[in-house]
Amino acid sequence: MMKVLAGFLIVDIVILVSWELVSPSDAVVKAEAVAEIGGLAVDRVRCASSSSVFVGLLFFWKAVMLFGGLYLSILIRKVSSDFQESVWIFASACVVLFSSLLLLPMGYFVTLSAIAFFLFFSFIVLSATMLVIGLMLVPKMLRLHDLATSGASEMSKTTREKQTVSSGSEDDAQVAPLRSGASGGSRTSKNSKNSKNSKNSKTSNNRKSSKSNKGGKSGKKDAIRVSLRVPATILKASASCPPAMRLPSVLFGSASRRGVATRRELGVVLPCTCSNALARREKSTLSYRVFEDTSSGKEPTKTALVMHGILGNKLNWRTFSQKLTKANPDWRFICLDLRGHGDSPSFSEPHNLEACADDVVKLAAHLKVEPTAVLGHSFGGKVALTYLQQCMQHARAPPSQVWVLDSLPGTGATDYARRDLTNSIETILPVVKKIPLPIRAKAQLIKDLQGHGVALGEAQWLTTNLRLTSKSPELYEWKMDVDVIEQLFRSFLGSDLWPVVENPPATEGKDVEIHFVHASKNNMWTSELLDRLDAQQENQVYHHLLEKSGHWVHIDNPVGLMKIIQTYMLQ
Repeated sequence: MMKVLAGFLIVDIVILVSWELVSPSDAVVKAEAVAEIGGLAVDRVRCASSSSVFVGLLFFWKAVMLFGGLYLSILIRKVSSDFQESVWIFASACVVLFSSLLLLPMGYFVTLSAIAFFLFFSFIVLSATMLVIGLMLVPKMLRLHDLATSGASEMSKTTREKQTVSSGSEDDAQVAPLRSGASGGSRTSKNSKNSKNSKNSKTSNNRKSSKSNKGGKSGKKDAIRVSLRVPATILKASASCPPAMRLPSVLFGSASRRGVATRRELGVVLPCTCSNALARREKSTLSYRVFEDTSSGKEPTKTALVMHGILGNKLNWRTFSQKLTKANPDWRFICLDLRGHGDSPSFSEPHNLEACADDVVKLAAHLKVEPTAVLGHSFGGKVALTYLQQCMQHARAPPSQVWVLDSLPGTGATDYARRDLTNSIETILPVVKKIPLPIRAKAQLIKDLQGHGVALGEAQWLTTNLRLTSKSPELYEWKMDVDVIEQLFRSFLGSDLWPVVENPPATEGKDVEIHFVHASKNNMWTSELLDRLDAQQENQVYHHLLEKSGHWVHIDNPVGLMKIIQTYMLQ
């Protein structure tokens, strides 16, 4: 884009210079009468030219800048939500463009008195300048404030933390198991029985009650912060580094500190260059991100694992998890990338639901957590059911609740027989495999996908699966393994998990609830299938209707989905 604008500028300059050399234009200077503004003498001087080319070039160049700025602002707006301060940059672009639209005709179409022109022009220029400066400085000031507050609270603890690191203590390096006594969410047999009776009475009218639940207003903007427990191996590696290469002590603050909430990411490269093996996330586990609110000074006592759908990644459910965490500080949510997706490795074959569930088991063991709830959307819903099945088969402690979000337990020939193949995974995957690599631009990828019949929404969604190549900062590649995903989707359609639904596990003192959320606009949820789920209420299998929603439940009706989860899981 900049090359095009530079080309236009050079052409304009050449034309203007050539014209003036051949036929110089006679400029006429006009001055208006002097006016008094608060004791200051102000006049307005205008330059008029007999050359129409001069005025035409001014128009042309201003138009190029205007539409170029509009195009740039559109690109910024459509960029990934991870783009640093994209909202602030877009707001600044809007201010500049709006000011340009106001000032553009001033020199050509509007004739004002000196007083009016001076006041109007000064107000627009000064206001726009102040707004742009403010919009660009506000995020920096907020970030500096957070760092300063966090750093001040950590200085008094630096000595104690170094002693902890040198002694190899792992008290602050582990996420404590969540099922210790009542705080872990376990229930007695009596409580389970009472809960079962109350659930049956509530769920018998699920379809009717779900329609009346429009969802409450969220009220406040999301401002959730995320904290991290750092594994002891990384702490030790940092302690052994030279001082200049150690990880900042602010990264190791205890989550129990009062009044300070910090955001950190799990499963990413940490800034210690002395030992790549210890500074990086273990490649034997899935990539993940933990969301928990420690601003209250209390440690979350319950954990929920959140799994995305096919071709998705852990960031798909980030905003939703942040809002749930903010509203429920006693819960932590761990969003993960399934194998072959996002930042997770593909691992070895076979690539099926059982392998995905085993990956989740290994991740939970690595984090030393026993999930209180497991949530899965679409493909992730079947992974959640398979995870429960493996708990049954291997005598593991199952989660208290399994949530299957708009995913049917049957096979492609039964439950999914009515699926619409238009823009389905079966249609999109072959198209994705045809895209030549590397990809030069996200806009070009969207255009190519649309050229193969992929809808605009799906094409834009697929751009979230791109990452910059290591060879060039201007080229993209898929961060997902398309061949692995193809095998996973075949396993998804070929697996029948009705036996898990109709024979859920029950251990002494604890029953497992299975909750299905079905989108009202998904025509695969037939009355026969819903009746089959209703027949399992005695086994604590429930289904909830989400009104005004298609398959993308967390996007189409996030308020309604949050209300269902708040009512039946978090409370």
